[in-house]
Formats: sequence, structure tokens, C-alpha cells
Amino acid sequence: MSEQLTAVVVDDESLARDGLVMRLEKTGDVKVLATCGNGREAVRAVGEHRPDMVFLDIQMPGMSGLEVIKQLQQDEMPLIVFVTAYDAFAVDAFNVHAVDYLLKPIEDERLEESIRRARERRSAPEDGDEEKQRLLDIVMELTGKSETAVKALLD
Repeated sequence: MSEQLTAVVVDDESLARDGLVMRLEKTGDVKVLATCGNGREAVRAVGEHRPDMVFLDIQMPGMSGLEVIKQLQQDEMPLIVFVTAYDAFAVDAFNVHAVDYLLKPIEDERLEESIRRARERRSAPEDGDEEKQRLLDIVMELTGKSETAVKALLD
């Protein structure tokens, strides 16, 4: 087995948070360093633990997942995997260069795919154009919109 990735899990719903932690630990690929129930806790935990990745709910009261990203130090930005029940935020995830965007309820295969993507990104950062195309493909898959329609939303 390759070296474990470290993570912080952020979700305002305790059942969702606990369930994701349990599933991540079961994979053996990810060591969860902290769990957070809101955005402020997330910013503090990321600064303190400096995880490889953050599984981040987008829609939370007080500070959204997107606002959390704005608060993080860009030079020490962990890999971000958004976890949400809403596909409407996929374009926003594209704009902040998230590694992946998981829809709740999370399928085991998609969770494993996110971990694989994070591991690849961590070991060998992708070319910027390849990265943008990969994220564009994810947004197109989630929204059912064409590449042209998604690009129009970004402009």
C-alpha cells in the first residue's frame, strides 16, 4: 500500500461527517486528522493540521465551503474534494480547481476515484490545460450541459 493521504472532513451534518470518516478509514488510503462541523472550524483545522486533502461540504450555515477556500492560504492549499447534495455548485467547484465533486449519497466507487485523483495530483501536478479539461468534463457530467454551455457560464 502506498503512503496514506491525510485529510480533514468538513460537513455541518454530523451523520454525513461521521459516515464519510468511517468510509475513508475503511479504505486504508486516508487518515482523517480532524472533523469539522462548520467553516470556521475548517479554516482553523487546515491551518493546524496541514492535511493533504479536505473533503468539504459546500452548503453550510455561516461560512460556505467556497468561502472556506477563500480563507485558506493559497500557498498551502490542500487538495479539495467537494461533497454536497447539490449539483448546482459544480461550476463553482470548477472555478476553484477542486480535485473532485462528490454528490451525496456518495458511491464507494466515486469515493475511491476521488482518492485516486488526489493521490495523482499530489504526486505529479497536472498540466493546467489538462486540469481544466478534466474539471470541465466533471461539470458536464454532473450538469448534463454541453462544453459550450458550461464555458458560457464561466465567462
